[in-house]
Amino acid sequence: MGASGPADLAAAVAAAFGLGPVRGQPRSVPGGRSHLLWQVRTSTGRWAVKQLNRSREPWWLADYLVAAGVEAAAFRAGVAMPRPVPPLRPGAGTLADLPIGAGLVSVLVHEWCPGRPLPDLDVPAAVADWVGATLAVLHALPVEPGVAQQYPVYPADEWAVWLRDPPAETSAGFLAAVRDYLPDVDRAERVANQPPGWLTPVRTHRDVKPDNVLVTPDTPILVDWDGAGPDFAEWEAIRAALAFSRTRAGWDRVQFGRTLRAYRAAGGRQIPPEPAAFAGLLRAQVGAAAWLLWRALGHRPVTPPERAAAHGHTLEALADMRASLGQLTVWPHWLTD
Repeated sequence: MGASGPADLAAAVAAAFGLGPVRGQPRSVPGGRSHLLWQVRTSTGRWAVKQLNRSREPWWLADYLVAAGVEAAAFRAGVAMPRPVPPLRPGAGTLADLPIGAGLVSVLVHEWCPGRPLPDLDVPAAVADWVGATLAVLHALPVEPGVAQQYPVYPADEWAVWLRDPPAETSAGFLAAVRDYLPDVDRAERVANQPPGWLTPVRTHRDVKPDNVLVTPDTPILVDWDGAGPDFAEWEAIRAALAFSRTRAGWDRVQFGRTLRAYRAAGGRQIPPEPAAFAGLLRAQVGAAAWLLWRALGHRPVTPPERAAAHGHTLEALADMRASLGQLTVWPHWLTD
Protein backbone atom coordinates (compact mmCIF):
# COMPACT_ATOMS: atom_id res chain seq x y z
CA MET A 1 0.00 0.00 0.00
CA GLY A 2 3.00 2.33 -0.33
CA ALA A 3 3.05 5.07 2.27
CA SER A 4 -0.53 4.35 3.26
CA GLY A 5 -1.46 1.92 5.99
CA PRO A 6 -4.39 0.00 7.49
CA ALA A 7 -5.97 3.14 8.94
CA ASP A 8 -6.16 4.73 5.47
CA LEU A 9 -7.69 1.55 4.09
CA ALA A 10 -10.27 1.41 6.89
CA ALA A 11 -11.31 5.02 6.33
CA ALA A 12 -11.65 4.53 2.58
CA VAL A 13 -13.66 1.32 3.04
CA ALA A 14 -15.99 2.92 5.58
CA ALA A 15 -16.71 5.78 3.19
CA ALA A 16 -17.16 3.57 0.11
CA PHE A 17 -19.48 1.10 1.83
CA GLY A 18 -21.39 3.54 4.05
CA LEU A 19 -20.23 1.96 7.30
CA GLY A 20 -20.00 5.15 9.35
CA PRO A 21 -16.95 6.67 11.11
CA VAL A 22 -14.14 4.28 12.00
CA ARG A 23 -13.69 3.46 15.69
CA GLY A 24 -10.12 2.53 16.63
CA GLN A 25 -7.43 0.86 14.58
CA PRO A 26 -8.24 -1.99 12.17
CA ARG A 27 -7.08 -5.39 13.39
CA SER A 28 -5.28 -7.86 11.14
CA VAL A 29 -6.97 -11.28 11.15
CA PRO A 30 -4.60 -14.23 10.62
CA GLY A 31 -5.32 -17.30 8.58
CA GLY A 32 -5.51 -16.46 4.87
CA ARG A 33 -2.73 -17.46 2.47
CA SER A 34 -3.97 -15.49 -0.52
CA HIS A 35 -5.53 -12.28 0.82
CA LEU A 36 -5.22 -9.90 3.76
CA LEU A 37 -8.18 -9.76 6.14
CA TRP A 38 -8.99 -6.96 8.56
CA GLN A 39 -11.58 -6.47 11.26
CA VAL A 40 -12.78 -2.86 11.09
CA ARG A 41 -14.98 -1.30 13.78
CA THR A 42 -17.20 1.63 12.88
CA SER A 43 -20.14 3.43 14.41
CA THR A 44 -22.47 0.86 12.79
CA GLY A 45 -20.76 -2.35 13.87
CA ARG A 46 -17.85 -4.65 13.05
CA TRP A 47 -16.90 -5.61 9.52
CA ALA A 48 -14.64 -8.14 7.82
CA VAL A 49 -12.64 -6.35 5.13
CA LYS A 50 -10.80 -8.55 2.66
CA GLN A 51 -7.97 -6.87 0.76
CA LEU A 52 -7.72 -8.91 -2.43
CA ASN A 53 -4.50 -10.08 -4.02
CA ARG A 54 -5.96 -9.93 -7.51
CA SER A 55 -4.98 -9.87 -11.14
CA ARG A 56 -6.02 -6.99 -13.42
CA GLU A 57 -6.46 -9.41 -16.32
CA PRO A 58 -10.02 -9.81 -17.70
CA TRP A 59 -10.28 -13.47 -16.69
CA TRP A 60 -9.93 -12.58 -13.00
CA LEU A 61 -12.89 -10.21 -12.98
CA ALA A 62 -14.98 -12.66 -15.00
CA ASP A 63 -14.30 -15.43 -12.46
CA TYR A 64 -15.00 -13.06 -9.57
CA LEU A 65 -18.39 -12.06 -11.00
CA VAL A 66 -19.36 -15.73 -11.25
CA ALA A 67 -18.30 -16.26 -7.63
CA ALA A 68 -20.23 -13.18 -6.48
CA GLY A 69 -23.35 -14.49 -8.20
CA VAL A 70 -23.09 -17.84 -6.46
CA GLU A 71 -22.49 -16.17 -3.10
CA ALA A 72 -25.56 -13.96 -3.51
CA ALA A 73 -27.74 -16.92 -4.52
CA ALA A 74 -26.51 -18.97 -1.55
CA PHE A 75 -27.25 -16.11 0.84
CA ARG A 76 -30.79 -15.78 -0.54
CA ALA A 77 -31.24 -19.55 -0.14
CA GLY A 78 -30.48 -19.29 3.57
CA VAL A 79 -27.01 -20.83 3.70
CA ALA A 80 -25.37 -19.91 7.02
CA MET A 81 -22.68 -17.44 5.94
CA PRO A 82 -21.52 -13.86 6.53
CA ARG A 83 -23.75 -11.23 4.94
CA PRO A 84 -22.00 -9.64 1.93
CA VAL A 85 -22.11 -5.83 1.99
CA PRO A 86 -22.35 -3.98 -1.36
CA PRO A 87 -20.54 -0.65 -1.87
CA LEU A 88 -22.61 2.53 -2.09
CA ARG A 89 -21.61 3.04 -5.71
CA PRO A 90 -22.80 0.07 -7.80
CA GLY A 91 -19.97 -1.72 -9.53
CA ALA A 92 -18.74 -5.25 -10.14
CA GLY A 93 -20.66 -7.40 -7.69
CA THR A 94 -19.70 -6.41 -4.14
CA LEU A 95 -16.14 -5.50 -5.15
CA ALA A 96 -14.82 -1.97 -4.71
CA ASP A 97 -11.57 -0.57 -6.14
CA LEU A 98 -10.33 2.15 -3.80
CA PRO A 99 -7.54 4.66 -4.52
CA ILE A 100 -5.10 4.05 -1.67
CA GLY A 101 -1.56 5.39 -1.81
CA ALA A 102 -0.16 5.15 -5.32
CA GLY A 103 -2.67 2.68 -6.74
CA LEU A 104 -5.98 0.86 -6.46
CA VAL A 105 -6.80 -1.60 -3.69
CA SER A 106 -9.64 -4.07 -4.29
CA VAL A 107 -11.74 -4.96 -1.26
CA LEU A 108 -14.77 -7.01 -0.24
CA VAL A 109 -16.77 -6.33 2.93
CA HIS A 110 -18.88 -8.74 4.99
CA GLU A 111 -20.66 -8.39 8.27
CA TRP A 112 -18.32 -9.59 11.02
CA CYS A 113 -19.36 -12.95 12.50
CA PRO A 114 -17.73 -13.74 15.84
CA GLY A 115 -16.70 -17.36 15.95
CA ARG A 116 -13.86 -19.81 16.32
CA PRO A 117 -12.09 -21.71 13.56
CA LEU A 118 -12.44 -25.46 13.22
CA PRO A 119 -9.45 -27.72 13.73
CA ASP A 120 -8.08 -29.29 10.57
CA LEU A 121 -8.38 -32.73 12.16
CA ASP A 122 -11.00 -34.45 14.32
CA VAL A 123 -13.89 -32.18 13.35
CA PRO A 124 -16.96 -32.64 15.63
CA ALA A 125 -19.59 -34.99 14.24
CA ALA A 126 -22.32 -32.35 14.49
CA VAL A 127 -20.36 -30.17 12.07
CA ALA A 128 -20.20 -33.06 9.61
CA ASP A 129 -24.00 -33.21 9.70
CA TRP A 130 -24.18 -29.47 9.04
CA VAL A 131 -21.75 -29.77 6.12
CA GLY A 132 -23.83 -32.46 4.44
CA ALA A 133 -27.06 -30.50 4.80
CA THR A 134 -25.41 -27.27 3.62
CA LEU A 135 -24.05 -28.95 0.50
CA ALA A 136 -27.53 -30.19 -0.37
CA VAL A 137 -28.86 -26.61 -0.21
CA LEU A 138 -26.01 -25.38 -2.40
CA HIS A 139 -26.55 -28.13 -4.93
CA ALA A 140 -30.21 -27.13 -5.25
CA LEU A 141 -29.34 -23.62 -6.46
CA PRO A 142 -30.45 -22.86 -10.04
CA VAL A 143 -27.82 -23.85 -12.57
CA GLU A 144 -27.08 -21.73 -15.61
CA PRO A 145 -26.65 -23.49 -18.98
CA GLY A 146 -23.24 -24.95 -19.68
CA VAL A 147 -20.88 -27.50 -18.23
CA ALA A 148 -18.79 -27.05 -15.10
CA GLN A 149 -15.43 -25.59 -15.99
CA GLN A 150 -12.70 -28.19 -15.87
CA TYR A 151 -9.22 -26.82 -15.45
CA PRO A 152 -6.60 -28.86 -17.32
CA VAL A 153 -4.67 -31.55 -15.51
CA TYR A 154 -1.23 -31.40 -17.05
CA PRO A 155 0.56 -34.73 -17.74
CA ALA A 156 3.77 -35.61 -15.99
CA ASP A 157 5.92 -35.01 -19.10
CA GLU A 158 4.87 -31.34 -19.06
CA TRP A 159 5.84 -31.15 -15.39
CA ALA A 160 9.26 -32.50 -16.37
CA VAL A 161 9.61 -29.67 -18.88
CA TRP A 162 8.81 -27.07 -16.18
CA LEU A 163 11.56 -28.54 -14.01
CA ARG A 164 14.15 -28.73 -16.79
CA ASP A 165 15.39 -25.14 -16.72
CA PRO A 166 14.62 -23.72 -13.27
CA PRO A 167 15.81 -20.35 -11.97
CA ALA A 168 19.36 -20.51 -10.63
CA GLU A 169 18.31 -19.96 -7.02
CA THR A 170 15.94 -22.97 -6.99
CA SER A 171 17.31 -25.66 -4.66
CA ALA A 172 18.29 -29.02 -6.11
CA GLY A 173 16.57 -30.72 -3.18
CA PHE A 174 13.23 -29.13 -4.06
CA LEU A 175 13.55 -30.13 -7.73
CA ALA A 176 14.45 -33.70 -6.80
CA ALA A 177 11.49 -33.91 -4.43
CA VAL A 178 9.07 -32.76 -7.12
CA ARG A 179 10.53 -35.19 -9.66
CA ASP A 180 9.97 -38.00 -7.18
CA TYR A 181 6.24 -37.29 -7.42
CA LEU A 182 6.03 -37.38 -11.24
CA PRO A 183 4.88 -41.04 -11.39
CA ASP A 184 2.08 -40.11 -9.00
CA VAL A 185 1.18 -37.10 -11.16
CA ASP A 186 0.98 -39.43 -14.17
CA ARG A 187 -1.35 -41.83 -12.37
CA ALA A 188 -3.52 -39.02 -10.98
CA GLU A 189 -3.77 -37.42 -14.43
CA ARG A 190 -5.06 -40.65 -15.97
CA VAL A 191 -7.80 -40.97 -13.31
CA ALA A 192 -8.71 -37.27 -13.28
CA ASN A 193 -9.09 -36.98 -17.05
CA GLN A 194 -11.69 -39.77 -17.29
CA PRO A 195 -14.81 -38.22 -15.72
CA PRO A 196 -17.87 -40.48 -15.48
CA GLY A 197 -21.11 -39.75 -17.29
CA TRP A 198 -23.27 -39.51 -14.17
CA LEU A 199 -21.98 -36.19 -12.81
CA THR A 200 -24.48 -33.45 -11.90
CA PRO A 201 -23.52 -29.83 -12.77
CA VAL A 202 -24.10 -27.33 -9.95
CA ARG A 203 -23.18 -23.78 -8.89
CA THR A 204 -21.51 -23.97 -5.51
CA HIS A 205 -18.78 -22.91 -3.09
CA ARG A 206 -16.14 -25.35 -4.47
CA ASP A 207 -13.86 -25.18 -1.40
CA VAL A 208 -15.86 -26.60 1.52
CA LYS A 209 -13.24 -27.59 4.08
CA PRO A 210 -12.53 -26.94 7.78
CA ASP A 211 -10.42 -23.85 6.97
CA ASN A 212 -13.53 -22.20 5.51
CA VAL A 213 -15.93 -22.88 8.37
CA LEU A 214 -16.33 -20.80 11.53
CA VAL A 215 -18.30 -22.03 14.52
CA THR A 216 -20.47 -19.21 15.90
CA PRO A 217 -22.66 -19.38 19.02
CA ASP A 218 -25.66 -20.24 16.84
CA THR A 219 -24.34 -22.35 13.95
CA PRO A 220 -21.32 -23.09 11.81
CA ILE A 221 -20.99 -20.67 8.91
CA LEU A 222 -19.35 -21.07 5.52
CA VAL A 223 -16.85 -18.34 4.59
CA ASP A 224 -14.46 -17.44 1.74
CA TRP A 225 -16.61 -17.51 -1.39
CA ASP A 226 -13.97 -16.09 -3.75
CA GLY A 227 -13.57 -19.39 -5.61
CA ALA A 228 -17.28 -20.21 -5.99
CA GLY A 229 -18.54 -21.28 -9.38
CA PRO A 230 -19.55 -24.29 -11.50
CA ASP A 231 -18.66 -27.76 -10.28
CA PHE A 232 -20.16 -31.23 -10.07
CA ALA A 233 -22.29 -32.13 -7.05
CA GLU A 234 -20.85 -35.59 -6.54
CA TRP A 235 -17.24 -34.44 -6.71
CA GLU A 236 -17.76 -31.58 -4.26
CA ALA A 237 -19.64 -33.82 -1.82
CA ILE A 238 -16.78 -36.33 -1.91
CA ARG A 239 -14.12 -33.65 -1.37
CA ALA A 240 -16.02 -32.17 1.56
CA ALA A 241 -16.78 -35.53 3.19
CA LEU A 242 -13.09 -36.42 3.07
CA ALA A 243 -11.97 -32.99 4.30
CA PHE A 244 -14.21 -33.21 7.36
CA SER A 245 -13.29 -36.82 8.16
CA ARG A 246 -9.54 -36.30 8.57
CA THR A 247 -8.06 -37.48 11.86
CA ARG A 248 -4.52 -37.79 13.17
CA ALA A 249 -4.63 -41.43 12.11
CA GLY A 250 -5.94 -40.80 8.60
CA TRP A 251 -9.55 -40.62 7.39
CA ASP A 252 -12.47 -41.77 9.49
CA ARG A 253 -14.95 -43.93 7.59
CA VAL A 254 -17.78 -43.28 10.07
CA GLN A 255 -17.46 -39.50 9.81
CA PHE A 256 -17.17 -39.70 6.00
CA GLY A 257 -20.39 -41.72 5.85
CA ARG A 258 -22.11 -39.39 8.31
CA THR A 259 -21.50 -36.35 6.11
CA LEU A 260 -22.87 -38.08 3.02
CA ARG A 261 -25.91 -39.47 4.88
CA ALA A 262 -26.76 -35.94 6.02
CA TYR A 263 -26.27 -34.80 2.43
CA ARG A 264 -28.68 -37.41 1.06
CA ALA A 265 -31.22 -36.81 3.85
CA ALA A 266 -31.35 -33.12 2.84
CA GLY A 267 -31.93 -33.97 -0.83
CA GLY A 268 -28.37 -34.60 -2.07
CA ARG A 269 -27.32 -37.18 -4.66
CA GLN A 270 -26.49 -40.84 -4.18
CA ILE A 271 -22.90 -41.30 -5.35
CA PRO A 272 -21.92 -44.50 -7.18
CA PRO A 273 -19.17 -46.51 -5.40
CA GLU A 274 -16.55 -46.07 -8.14
CA PRO A 275 -12.98 -44.71 -8.17
CA ALA A 276 -14.21 -42.07 -10.64
CA ALA A 277 -16.17 -40.52 -7.78
CA PHE A 278 -12.80 -39.35 -6.42
CA ALA A 279 -11.47 -37.97 -9.70
CA GLY A 280 -12.58 -34.47 -8.71
CA LEU A 281 -10.44 -34.64 -5.60
CA LEU A 282 -7.42 -35.62 -7.67
CA ARG A 283 -8.11 -32.83 -10.18
CA ALA A 284 -8.15 -30.31 -7.36
CA GLN A 285 -4.96 -31.65 -5.79
CA VAL A 286 -2.98 -31.91 -9.02
CA GLY A 287 -4.21 -28.51 -10.18
CA ALA A 288 -3.26 -26.88 -6.88
CA ALA A 289 0.17 -28.50 -6.94
CA ALA A 290 0.80 -27.30 -10.51
CA TRP A 291 -0.21 -23.73 -9.67
CA LEU A 292 2.01 -23.73 -6.59
CA LEU A 293 4.92 -25.14 -8.60
CA TRP A 294 4.57 -22.34 -11.15
CA ARG A 295 4.74 -19.85 -8.28
CA ALA A 296 7.77 -21.61 -6.78
CA LEU A 297 9.58 -21.53 -10.13
CA GLY A 298 8.79 -17.89 -10.77
CA HIS A 299 6.32 -18.55 -13.58
CA ARG A 300 3.73 -16.35 -11.87
CA PRO A 301 4.15 -12.76 -10.63
CA VAL A 302 4.61 -13.24 -6.88
CA THR A 303 6.68 -11.56 -4.19
CA PRO A 304 9.88 -13.25 -2.94
CA PRO A 305 8.19 -14.35 0.34
CA GLU A 306 5.24 -15.80 -1.60
CA ARG A 307 7.60 -17.63 -3.91
CA ALA A 308 9.60 -19.04 -0.99
CA ALA A 309 6.40 -20.23 0.71
CA ALA A 310 5.25 -21.90 -2.51
CA HIS A 311 8.09 -24.43 -2.30
CA GLY A 312 6.72 -25.98 0.87
CA HIS A 313 3.12 -25.64 -0.23
CA THR A 314 3.90 -27.46 -3.51
CA LEU A 315 5.30 -30.45 -1.67
CA GLU A 316 2.35 -30.44 0.75
CA ALA A 317 -0.10 -30.57 -2.16
CA LEU A 318 1.83 -33.37 -3.85
CA ALA A 319 1.94 -35.36 -0.62
CA ASP A 320 -1.85 -35.01 -0.30
CA MET A 321 -2.24 -36.23 -3.89
CA ARG A 322 -0.05 -39.28 -3.20
CA ALA A 323 -2.05 -40.10 -0.06
CA SER A 324 -5.30 -39.91 -2.04
CA LEU A 325 -3.97 -42.23 -4.73
CA GLY A 326 -3.13 -44.74 -2.01
CA GLN A 327 -6.78 -44.79 -0.93
CA LEU A 328 -8.40 -45.31 -4.34
CA THR A 329 -8.86 -49.03 -3.72
CA VAL A 330 -10.41 -48.34 -0.30
CA TRP A 331 -12.60 -45.24 -0.52
CA PRO A 332 -15.14 -46.49 -3.12
CA HIS A 333 -16.21 -49.18 -0.63
CA TRP A 334 -17.10 -46.43 1.85
CA LEU A 335 -19.79 -45.24 -0.56
CA THR A 336 -21.71 -48.48 0.03
CA ASP A 337 -22.31 -47.66 3.71
